[in-house]
Amino acid sequence: MNALLNLVLLKTFIAVAETGNFTIAAQHLNSTQSTVSQQIQRLEALVGQPLFIRSHRLLTLTETGEILLSYAKKIITLNDMFFMKATGNAVIQTLRLGFPEDFASGQVTPTLAAFMQEQPNIRLEVTSGLSRQLHQRYQNGELDLIIVKQRKGEFNSHYCWPEPLCWLTSLDNHHLNAHSLPLIVFPENGLYRNDMFRLLDIEQRPWHITYTCTSLAGIQSAITDGLGISLLPLRAKLPQHRILTAQEGFPDAEEMEIAMHVHGNSEVVLTLAERLARQFEQL
Repeated sequence: MNALLNLVLLKTFIAVAETGNFTIAAQHLNSTQSTVSQQIQRLEALVGQPLFIRSHRLLTLTETGEILLSYAKKIITLNDMFFMKATGNAVIQTLRLGFPEDFASGQVTPTLAAFMQEQPNIRLEVTSGLSRQLHQRYQNGELDLIIVKQRKGEFNSHYCWPEPLCWLTSLDNHHLNAHSLPLIVFPENGLYRNDMFRLLDIEQRPWHITYTCTSLAGIQSAITDGLGISLLPLRAKLPQHRILTAQEGFPDAEEMEIAMHVHGNSEVVLTLAERLARQFEQL
């Protein structure tokens, strides 16, 4: 008689397989790394074969592990479907998402709203912030899907789109011939900030910081009101702004990219990722 697979062990196995990391899987399961490791060992003993190829940095599935992953997801889904039918209660799944402030405030919200209407059993927890902060939280396993701005090819991603940059000033700027250029910047470690300093230093143009803001909308407003100049994505240009050229002493900046990173391969997360990707391809 064949052994019976334990549902708790299967859920742990799925979490480890999707994250490739015991520590991150433990965080997802609200458990400890040692407990997760022990549960995988129990499952491997039950199956009678190793399920993972262990290396220093990443866990990869063995052939048996890949087969089990496919069946494990089906088994868990059937289990949840039974209890939905039996109790009339929907199984709620929470997706944790992270977007820069300018995306979270309008670029992605229509897609998220439509997705929630189609998936009543899905709850979305959306966090906005600076790209580097979001990427760190994603690496720590705190977020399931993020869309961030990064240097071209800086991190491998599931989807990416070009993000050209440009120097922006107000239509009526009186600072361009000043001895020291007033700069409007994101906080320390924010994108574009160091690029501005480096490019102006190459041109030997004196500068000083006149305005710091965490919000793209705040920086756009400061440019419009003539507080200074800034380096921003081309799509952030407003009608009240003017692009500064290399002929005026503002050299081209290296192109950035918008990147989507996705944890795991659950059907729900991948479906949402595809929806968001189609939206960004139209921008």
